[in-house]
Amino acid sequence: MSRLLSEMTREQIRQVAPEALAVLPVASIEQHGPHLPIFTDLLLCETVARAAVESLTEPANVVLAPALCFGNSHHHRPFPGVLSLTSATFMQAVTEIVEGLVHSGFRKILLFNGHGGNTHPLGVIGLDLVNRLGHPISVATVDYWNIARSALTEQGLIADPLLPGHAGHFETSMVMALRPDLVDLDALNALAESFEPADRIFNPLMGAVVFTHGVWAAGPGATDNPASANAEFGQECLDVLVQHTASLLATYSEGA
Repeated sequence: MSRLLSEMTREQIRQVAPEALAVLPVASIEQHGPHLPIFTDLLLCETVARAAVESLTEPANVVLAPALCFGNSHHHRPFPGVLSLTSATFMQAVTEIVEGLVHSGFRKILLFNGHGGNTHPLGVIGLDLVNRLGHPISVATVDYWNIARSALTEQGLIADPLLPGHAGHFETSMVMALRPDLVDLDALNALAESFEPADRIFNPLMGAVVFTHGVWAAGPGATDNPASANAEFGQECLDVLVQHTASLLATYSEGA
């Protein structure tokens, strides 16, 4: 039987759902500098999730739902190609999709996130589904890069404060590994030569998260210089991400 929910019949879903973990990738469609496609977050999130699910050995009981491609991305709106949902709409959409999974019989759900703007809303969604709405389920939320953050830094693949960044070395390298045809090398080289990051896009303040109006519009649309991005590095990162995601799926599907 397929592990892709989209390829299953309703009766196959009815059979497996009560004991299965449903994984819902959630991403965004937004600008990724002048050099990367606007579906970068969707490409990376969905690729890692699918590869991890497919790597699991039987009888792992994990089902991959179709990804929600649109996310909470209004902060990128100074640039073209940003197809964003408002926070309220995004949260309602994810909630209703999860409720569809619940009504289909799933009792354990992982919201697998590929975009930083979704992180805080997804946490609230998880709390509401279980507590305010009272669904008899278990919900986990995770950013795909945080699953392997320690491993990536310990292996010297990336410096922790820059993980994952936006349209920089990390993301550009992984898109190069997956879809090199979609990387505009002329735009990449021009950006690399003239790169000047905007101030305080990510501004930690004694443990607080600071959001400042206008910082994205003032910069190049990337958080760090992608000059040294390469497919080999991207594949190394993807391998680590898939390995650790598969471990999470196996542990969560078998545990509480």
